[in-house]
Amino acid sequence: MKNYTKIILCLLFLLGWSAEGMAQLEENRYEFWREDAKVTYDMFLDTTTEWKQEREKNFKNVLSTGLWGQLDIPKKKKDWKYKKEKAYFCAAMDKTESTLIEKSSLSLDHAKLLWDICELSTRVARKSLADSIHKMDSIGYHTQITSKGIKVYEHDTLNRIKSTGLICLFYSTALNNGKEFGRTMTSSFLREVVIPEDHYLYQEYRKTIDKMLEILKEYATTEEEIQRFVTKTPQPGYIESPFFIDDRELRG
Repeated sequence: MKNYTKIILCLLFLLGWSAEGMAQLEENRYEFWREDAKVTYDMFLDTTTEWKQEREKNFKNVLSTGLWGQLDIPKKKKDWKYKKEKAYFCAAMDKTESTLIEKSSLSLDHAKLLWDICELSTRVARKSLADSIHKMDSIGYHTQITSKGIKVYEHDTLNRIKSTGLICLFYSTALNNGKEFGRTMTSSFLREVVIPEDHYLYQEYRKTIDKMLEILKEYATTEEEIQRFVTKTPQPGYIESPFFIDDRELRG
């Protein structure tokens, strides 16, 4: 289930995890992004890889970070009309896949920025999901989870209090939007800052990332989301969704 994609300095496992993937969550292997998150030398546990080519290209570390996604739905079918689904996103660091090539403050600075980019990708995903739901609601669309998928009603006001399914409908798109943001921003940082060792541009990136974190602070990762991944247990009355619905698959 794991799918690591190496992008020079940073290993990204930007994907939604199923129960199989979550079963592999090992104690003390992962760090989750929090507001006071710091990157320290002891978080780089992979000491077996030499990374010769990376050293020659001025890379300071190999950081393995990822956007994790999880979607839960009401356990009982009778609740599908009344209880909304729950979407979770987390920025995680896999310490066993992270290598410290150079022990320096610059190496930690670069790693922290990359991890913050991963957190930003979760906020982009949450905002994308919220925007999609707001748009559907504002134009009068209403959805409902059924045993056959998601049923969409156009300009339905009679059953609006029973509207469910929108989170499920747009979850995959939101997750993909977050992943794409993470890939693009990470690639740019590596290409423009790390490889040419542009210290001035690093400061500009740091300012930009900090500004974006502040702008999207209402979409920050919550402790509830972190605990969903740590415990691998849905909230009472919920189960892991057996399906992801693409927003192009509107079923009437």
